[in-house]
Amino acid sequence: MGYPASKLLSLVLAGGVALPAWAAPPRSGEDPNRLVKLYCCEVDGQKTCGDTLPPQCQKRAYKELNSLGVAREVGPPLTPEQQAQKVRDEQRRKEEEAAQKEQARKDTALLNTYSSEKDIDLIRSRNEQEMQGQIKQSENKVADAQKHLKRLQDEMEFYKHRPAPSELGKNIRDAEYDLRLQKELLERKNQELQQIRSKYDQDKRRYIELTRARAANPAGLHPALVHPAPPPAVERPR
Repeated sequence: MGYPASKLLSLVLAGGVALPAWAAPPRSGEDPNRLVKLYCCEVDGQKTCGDTLPPQCQKRAYKELNSLGVAREVGPPLTPEQQAQKVRDEQRRKEEEAAQKEQARKDTALLNTYSSEKDIDLIRSRNEQEMQGQIKQSENKVADAQKHLKRLQDEMEFYKHRPAPSELGKNIRDAEYDLRLQKELLERKNQELQQIRSKYDQDKRRYIELTRARAANPAGLHPALVHPAPPPAVERPR
């Protein structure tokens, strides 16, 4: 049950606060147990209170005493620099929270995909062999493109001291372009192979971490679902 106006005001008066005009005893016909809320702050060593936030308190820390007799401390308004920092902190907190959720999702998917470390090794080996086969095909295409370009360049040697057919020059340019393209494709295939190896290295390390943590705490929550609670936000006036 909350404090009636008379009780709440007596608490304020006990702290040396002058009785505000709005807090006069209830008139005839009014509920003597009506509930109120007080806002108080200190101005030049003196307490100032009101049933709404007094103008003198709007740029200061103040105390709110509700009808249940519960006091709430409210800090002063933030400076522009503090407000900007608060925005940055909130953005960072949201990003960290999103990263934690994404990691939890990946961890759950990892444990649902593999049943053992051996599974990871087998799938890695299969994907590596497939990519190595593609690399071998690309290497053969590069070799063929080099041979084709060399034949055209050798043919161009016959025209060292006389005009060469325009079609031969075009064929050489096309062959040079094809060779560059095949080399770029080969380079991408080699990069993809390294990415495959890196992915399965990471998957295996994380899988070992998760399964060991679960084995060490079989009755606890899944490690992927455990997130530290964010620190409580400091309430500020709006």
